[in-house]
Amino acid sequence: MKINNIQRLIEEYDTEKIIFTEIGPRARKNCVLNFDDFYKICMWKSRRQKNRYLKNKNKVENISRKAFLTSDETKKIELLCGLDGVGIPTASAILTVLYPENYSIIDIRCIETLNHLGYKMKNVMTVNNWLKYLEIMRDLAKENNVTTRDLDKALFALHRRILDEKGFVNLYGRKP
Repeated sequence: MKINNIQRLIEEYDTEKIIFTEIGPRARKNCVLNFDDFYKICMWKSRRQKNRYLKNKNKVENISRKAFLTSDETKKIELLCGLDGVGIPTASAILTVLYPENYSIIDIRCIETLNHLGYKMKNVMTVNNWLKYLEIMRDLAKENNVTTRDLDKALFALHRRILDEKGFVNLYGRKP
């Protein structure tokens, strides 16, 4: 049996790649996020708020346009968090998808890794903590000559390594 569009299905398997190579550039170019793209990003970040994400069909374009056009970081994150089901971690994921060279996803694992490296970060998701996180991530990215998105991937990997060394084997589905 021949499967229609098999190459596209194979490409769709790597959701993160599609989000960063198709959705992010398109939304960045248009300075707006349509509902379908918003939903894909949100579901990639966290599926827990699925029903709440669906409530944003009529407002995501207006709010995302305002958020992407402002240079005020606080206003940017607050506008995105005004969408149903979107908290600071998901809002940071949206910004990261559009601007991977300048934003990174705030996540408890990244915060724990930064604390392990000697930074003093609180494990709370507030705007002020996100701003502090963003400043640290931008400085570290510049210092290490990588994008902030690449840095957050490195912190995720380092977090997994630290847990493995502490005996948390298979926490991420890896075999010992």
